[in-house]
Amino acid sequence: MSIIADLIDIVQVIFVIYYHYVLALFRVFFPPARKSIKGEIALVTGAGHGIGRELALEISKLGATVVVWDINKENNNKTAEDINKSGGKAYAYPCDVANSAKISEVAQKVRSDVGDITILVNNAGIINCGPFLELSEADIRRTMEVNLLSHFWMIKEFLPSMIKNQYGHILNVLSMAALTGAIMMTDYSASKHGAYGLFQALHAELRKDGHTNVKMTALCPLFVDTGLIKNFSIKYGKVLTPNEVALAGIDGMLRNYELVSVPCWIARFTLYMTGILPRKAGHFLYSKFAVKVESQYKKQN
Repeated sequence: MSIIADLIDIVQVIFVIYYHYVLALFRVFFPPARKSIKGEIALVTGAGHGIGRELALEISKLGATVVVWDINKENNNKTAEDINKSGGKAYAYPCDVANSAKISEVAQKVRSDVGDITILVNNAGIINCGPFLELSEADIRRTMEVNLLSHFWMIKEFLPSMIKNQYGHILNVLSMAALTGAIMMTDYSASKHGAYGLFQALHAELRKDGHTNVKMTALCPLFVDTGLIKNFSIKYGKVLTPNEVALAGIDGMLRNYELVSVPCWIARFTLYMTGILPRKAGHFLYSKFAVKVESQYKKQN
């Protein structure tokens, strides 16, 4: 009987794989409809600059109230002011997302002032961009606290209300470095790998527990010119603008996609091929498509 059961499992797995390949091909030409987020409350971390600012601005255009967090109070207030001036509704709160106690304190104020968060955008991130042996312990720890651990603290703070209401969406802004690794970005890559692991595990846990109305999306852009990295070059593809990435991430979220890679073709081609090719061939492919970055690291005292 065990042999028959095993054969049934194998046939089932093959059928499901085939079905989802066909479905994925169908979705290329007929993507799912975008959902409305009008009237929802979205929280965006790292909203004072770059992708975070663009996410906040674009989400507000869709009719959602936007709560913006950033460690830079001036930039954060500017994002909120621009949203309010354009006819949207935004609330600004300064917050260092590396500090779990501060997150809890500000989150409580947000719930009191604005209401339950229905869309959580974990965008805040930092990068050192330097040789592994030159990175200080303090800078490595800071990278992990902002890029990875903050996702734990933010999700722990806002997921319970989503589960209670059986509705919500978590958009985690990651990077292709979360999937492939990047030279001169060892601590950054490790933090993003960890954040992607958290995304995958939590997404599976939510499905197992029946919380399928709480959606999750991982946004993995290839290279974005946010001003944080200088002296770089890219041979294939293009350097993305923060607005391009924000629009792609929001579109993926509205369609309930689990993974959004930008630009789609080159990112997914490199990812898939390095996964099936012999290791050394994968290294060669990576060297051809990888962004070339020079060190700009300065150890913080």
